[in-house]
Amino acid sequence: MPDRFRSTFRRRGAAFVLALIVELLIALLLLGLIPTISPKEKSKPVVFGISTNEGNEPAAKQQAKAKAKAAKADKPEPQPQPPKPEIVPPPPVPQAKQPPSFLVLTREDYATGDIAKVRSSAPSTATADAGDAAAGGSEGLGDSEKAGKGPHGEQLYAAEWYRRPTDAEISPYISERARGVEGWGEIACRTVARYRVEDCQELGDYPRGSGYAGSVRQAAFQFLVKPPRVNGKLLVGTWVRIRITYTERGRVE
Repeated sequence: MPDRFRSTFRRRGAAFVLALIVELLIALLLLGLIPTISPKEKSKPVVFGISTNEGNEPAAKQQAKAKAKAAKADKPEPQPQPPKPEIVPPPPVPQAKQPPSFLVLTREDYATGDIAKVRSSAPSTATADAGDAAAGGSEGLGDSEKAGKGPHGEQLYAAEWYRRPTDAEISPYISERARGVEGWGEIACRTVARYRVEDCQELGDYPRGSGYAGSVRQAAFQFLVKPPRVNGKLLVGTWVRIRITYTERGRVE
């Protein structure tokens, strides 16, 4: 009997333990499904405080506030700007009608406008030069005076002025060593058209070394001399002798 009782007790004890374990598991599962409810926090009351220390501010702060108020009071208020005048553009200027840029010509107009058929009315250079020489030559006065030979054996004629040079034209070319000294300078030049002379060469001066001949030669581009007359004809291109006399005051004679 005791052995049988023992075996029965063992079987029942094992079943009891298993049942207890199952109940514990079910209890734990149910506890996990239950939501946790946290208690609501109590709201803190809002407290409004009114400061009554305005009269207890430091004196420095009160002075700063007073200065700021005074500065605002002294600042001038911006005055309104006057309205800008409206700019009215000027009225457009009417454009004048321009003449046509082309001309309509007939055959007769083309024929009369052919410049190849127009004869030149300007005299030739040789004719103009001869006319200028004849105007100042006075052919009835006879032949010009001969004045020896030139530097290369040319026949020289005494020059006859068409226009005598002025002191202002001669004085700038007087050398410094000759100023205030009386004397003369002599040159030989070839006559060309318009009463001019060129190819001038020094012949001599007085006093020697005064430089008067060089002064005359340098000023010769301004001279106006008539061409020599031979047998009643004016010979442009022949040589003439030109002498300029200087006084103490630099005047030309």
